[in-house]
Amino acid sequence: MSNIRQWLEQTKRRGMKLGLERVHAAHKSLIQSYDATIIHVAGSNGKGTACALMATHLNRLNKTTVMFTSPHLVHLEERIRIDGRPISEQQFDIYLSQIQQTELDSGIELTFFEVTFLASCLCVRDLNPDVFIVETGLGGRFDATRILPADLCLLTSIQLEHRDILGDTLAEIAAEKAAIARPQKPMFVRDIEDTEARSAVENEAHNAGQEPLGEIPSPANVEWITIDSKSSMKEEALMLVKVALSHLNFKMDSIDESMQSLNWPGRMQHIEPMSWGGSLFVDAAHNPSGLKRVLPSITERVASKMEWCLVFGCTPQDDLDAFVQPLLDLCKKHPPSNILLTIPQTGRYPGVSFSELRRLDWSCEQAIIHAPTPHEAKLSLEHLQPEYTLAIGSLYLIGELFEALEINL
Repeated sequence: MSNIRQWLEQTKRRGMKLGLERVHAAHKSLIQSYDATIIHVAGSNGKGTACALMATHLNRLNKTTVMFTSPHLVHLEERIRIDGRPISEQQFDIYLSQIQQTELDSGIELTFFEVTFLASCLCVRDLNPDVFIVETGLGGRFDATRILPADLCLLTSIQLEHRDILGDTLAEIAAEKAAIARPQKPMFVRDIEDTEARSAVENEAHNAGQEPLGEIPSPANVEWITIDSKSSMKEEALMLVKVALSHLNFKMDSIDESMQSLNWPGRMQHIEPMSWGGSLFVDAAHNPSGLKRVLPSITERVASKMEWCLVFGCTPQDDLDAFVQPLLDLCKKHPPSNILLTIPQTGRYPGVSFSELRRLDWSCEQAIIHAPTPHEAKLSLEHLQPEYTLAIGSLYLIGELFEALEINL
């Protein structure tokens, strides 16, 4: 590992620190202004899919893009995509060196997320793309990505998540995410049935602007987008992207074709054949609403299988039982031949332990196997050779499984 990558790895020890002062100061010393149109996306589910669809469509229109998303599946460079392709290791290292020097000059200590985000900003500075698409990391109000002078904001579905950081109620969480609203700029929001959460979004939009960032407080322009509650994340993304890019006067005639050509690894992805001859279906559902929304599609797939295997592992949840319940129901209705319970190793927090996963009411007679890591789950799959495998629970699980299985992204 190079010295600069060792330095980046060491920034993980600083933990997660929400707040804008550090990253804003570093950003000001690195970048003066942008010519690119900046689109900022927040939400609980589907924000990465919306970002990826926007980039795909714009690239098909021969527009240049830089997209920042997190976390990555396998390779760090996936976080910064230039016209859909991950940045090169060499270029990433150049940007890391510039950020490290800024730290040394200023005495600022940046977090891992802040460093990778700033690297994407330097990429935009140098390449001057048509559009810079940015996904929030956590929340919105104090997320590092909030420092950007966004031209348009997009809020996907909002659900109860990260209550220890964002708040205990849907209204509190909605307020944190809606705080990405920029003064006098449009913000398109998937409509929310909860009246208190809706009011929280409206209030944040009305009081948009953070003076420490040089913004003059003034209302943002909110437009609510009605989407059927039974819609998939891809259907939600399609509708939101249509509205957002139309507002920016991009042609939308071929948006359906862009959705067909979308390659967003780890999200509702079918892969075959595997080395043992079977097929693999993966999804990175990471919260109760996300898991619930993908279950109809998954149920349809496993219902026709004589034999299937479940690989499950996740990071800590506010309510683990509620999170897993749709999956437990699936296993009762269509029992898998084997259940591999595993523990993701690379998340922000330690993965949920085997003992915690095992205590859940799987209530089926199938063998429950403990694979301590996704790499060991891979060895179990090669031994079992299932016809069909469903892997679900977190993006970290999917990324580690991809790496173990040597799946090309």
